[in-house]
Amino acid sequence: MIPDFSGDFLNYEGTKDGDIVTILDEGRVEYNDNPKIMRDMFNITVEHNQKKKTYSPNNKAGKTLQDAFGMDTKDWIGKQFQIIHVDKKMMIRPIKEQKV
Repeated sequence: MIPDFSGDFLNYEGTKDGDIVTILDEGRVEYNDNPKIMRDMFNITVEHNQKKKTYSPNNKAGKTLQDAFGMDTKDWIGKQFQIIHVDKKMMIRPIKEQKV
């Protein structure tokens, strides 16, 4: 048996460089009452390795997603991005659809 300890959130520790993630919903703003954070956060449900996870993009990642997929997060549903590991941090690279 190989137990899954990756948790409910998409983060550096639970991903590998090159992983592909699919956005499943338009996201929602939720208040995080963790004493270290205590602020509204934008959370998106994503699929990673056939598991649903919560992804909370930082400002840079959010702007990257908007540039690639548009301002309205409803348009992000079904879109994908690739995980990039750089200096022990997780970054993303949107996968744009090929025009035929």
